[in-house]
Amino acid sequence: MSDDQTPKGDVRPIFPAGAVVRYRNEDHKDIRIDDLEFSQNYGSLTESTSQDRNILKEDRFKALGKYLESCVKDYLDNVMGYEYERFAIVHSWVNRAPEGGYQRMHFHGNSVVSGVYYLQADPKQSAPLMFEKLELNTSPYLAIATKKQNIFTANRIAYPSETGICYLFASNLKHGYETPSQGGERISLAFNVMLSGVGLFYKV
Repeated sequence: MSDDQTPKGDVRPIFPAGAVVRYRNEDHKDIRIDDLEFSQNYGSLTESTSQDRNILKEDRFKALGKYLESCVKDYLDNVMGYEYERFAIVHSWVNRAPEGGYQRMHFHGNSVVSGVYYLQADPKQSAPLMFEKLELNTSPYLAIATKKQNIFTANRIAYPSETGICYLFASNLKHGYETPSQGGERISLAFNVMLSGVGLFYKV
């Protein structure tokens, strides 16, 4: 038997769970957050979520908001190819995770696309952004062990947290950061996107 592990056929993913798209902001600028008020986050042990849930409307975040809107437009138009009339970032807030902080796995309701932008994070020390595969099969099935995980068999995948990086993904993808941070505070800005005019094909 050959030791070559390269598939002999033409391998194509079928109905993937979604696309996670990474954008790098080459013009990233530090934004002061030390005066923001934070409250308890249900998935963490710290007061880590800004009380303002429309933070991008603040003057200090307006330039960043325009950049994030350009990322969302690219995701909707060029990655997903959605047909819609308008989109809006409807919620936005700052998450602050101190060293040892974490966020339990969760997803965002009442939203189509979600995103996270790192205001401060070190890819070598800060906890990565984790995604978890949803278990949709409710019937008994065989759990077959794998020699090594790949895109077809992995239950989790991690993306590094890094200052100036934005990730966009479908809101129903489970995500979080359960690995404790080891590099000081990990500060991110999370947001949700809604679309209007998505029922265009129902018009009579």
